[in-house]
Amino acid sequence: METNDVVMSGIQLKKLIARKVEPIMQECDLRPVELDVLVFLHGEKSIDTATGIIQKKHLSKAHISKSVEHLHAKGYIRLREDENDHRILHIQLTERSEELVGKVIRVYEECRDIMQRGILPEEMEIVKKVLAKINRNINQELGESFCDS
Repeated sequence: METNDVVMSGIQLKKLIARKVEPIMQECDLRPVELDVLVFLHGEKSIDTATGIIQKKHLSKAHISKSVEHLHAKGYIRLREDENDHRILHIQLTERSEELVGKVIRVYEECRDIMQRGILPEEMEIVKKVLAKINRNINQELGESFCDS
């Protein structure tokens, strides 16, 4: 397998997702990073701070800060001060964001189904194992701990 094959698959998948979520972004006046933050918070219950999102998603502080401000202003998240350290704000999804996140997750599932068309279940298991190894190798090289996500 050539490195370019892996990179191109990632780029193509990113284009497909972008095309499919575009109507949702326009309808809600949100940017891709903001949708990504909402979906992340929905799925990652143990991380609920901007710093945590920055570290886990490898996004810039400026992107996350601007996204949190915009999401809060639009009513998709609420911010709660930490009980022990007032400098830390915990981010919580609002009811308004749940419907939106559901739409985005359905788009992700649709893209997954498109990507997996014609691939047998046993082939998919091999792909999952190989991708896990690839991700582990890359994370080790980057000095990051391996995670299953």
